[in-house]
Amino acid sequence: MIFKFTNELSLKEAKEKRVIKKKNTFNNKVVFVNGFSASGKTMVAPIISSMQNVESLIYPYEIEWISSIYYCDGIEKNFYLEFLKQYADHTVYNQMMGRNSNLRPSDISSILQSRKKFLYLMRLFKKGDNLIPNKIIKDNPIINYTSSHLLFFINDIGEAFKKRVLFIETVRSPLYMFRQIKILFKEVYMQRPEKVFTFQAHNQFGKSFFFDFFSKDDVFQDISLNNLNELVISYLERIFEFYFNLNFSKIDMAGGKLIFLPFEKFVLHPDKWIKSILNFLEIDHDKNLSNELKKQKVPRKFLHEGLSRSVYERYGNFNYKKKFISSNDAEEDYKQNLLKEFSLGKEDPNYKRLEDLTKQYLKWINMFNDKIEY
Repeated sequence: MIFKFTNELSLKEAKEKRVIKKKNTFNNKVVFVNGFSASGKTMVAPIISSMQNVESLIYPYEIEWISSIYYCDGIEKNFYLEFLKQYADHTVYNQMMGRNSNLRPSDISSILQSRKKFLYLMRLFKKGDNLIPNKIIKDNPIINYTSSHLLFFINDIGEAFKKRVLFIETVRSPLYMFRQIKILFKEVYMQRPEKVFTFQAHNQFGKSFFFDFFSKDDVFQDISLNNLNELVISYLERIFEFYFNLNFSKIDMAGGKLIFLPFEKFVLHPDKWIKSILNFLEIDHDKNLSNELKKQKVPRKFLHEGLSRSVYERYGNFNYKKKFISSNDAEEDYKQNLLKEFSLGKEDPNYKRLEDLTKQYLKWINMFNDKIEY
């Protein structure tokens, strides 16, 4: 049918009667591994990908971007929810045909990094298109998204996917996030701003580094600030203020599940998190998962005994070339190196702010000793 509009009013009236709707969707499960930079996503996401039926990890930049637009009332809620469903269907459809497969060997998201690489490579040479919907229904593949700023939209994501969605929020001590975020701010936001692929908020006072979904107020920072330490710690304080003030009673996943995963607890005693994830996804613990956990050194005796990656060493989280007797020794070594970043050492006001925030965090994560699911 062709619609003809005689004037602008007729067009406006017609538009007001339209809604976007994705009536038929696949029923496969969707996992989000979400968390701020340096929170442990690069460890957790490959573990999830190694599980039965779980696809290789994908960075859903389009979801991050449209969430920023939705936050600013650039689109209505209905359109946002329908986009999420459409995007997930398109993701799994393409993955089952090998489209958009990352073949860069060094990338964490590369299919060549996966324990299922041969399965993914074979897809490149098999027939697709009309055969794929039935294959999705039969094989029930699980999408694995790795994101950064989506916890603010948790109820919307639950409403879109309902019982299909598992949302894992990775959190970590701000003491160990500080240096990586400082390098990110300096080398990307200040020196290579064209490489910033996160939308920034602007108003008459300036612009923010990120859309501060997690702030009570809109916080705008001058990126020419000389005191980078203060800038980073202010950012961390806003992140953790958001976490500390979360009202868990208002989280509604509509049948889905939210799991909080504190890095410090998971790497030492991962069993209850692994069990909860497997139960929700209705899959078993298999050899691939065991091997990936072993590769990531989970569980480990001490926090510092993680996988040695050049990127981790660059951020200075631990000196992997040293052998430590205990976690306390490793943490003290890290703190001594970190203090070099502060002109007044332990007496530096910004370092004291970081220590205070870390103490609050360590107290807060004790709430996940008994309950990790919401």
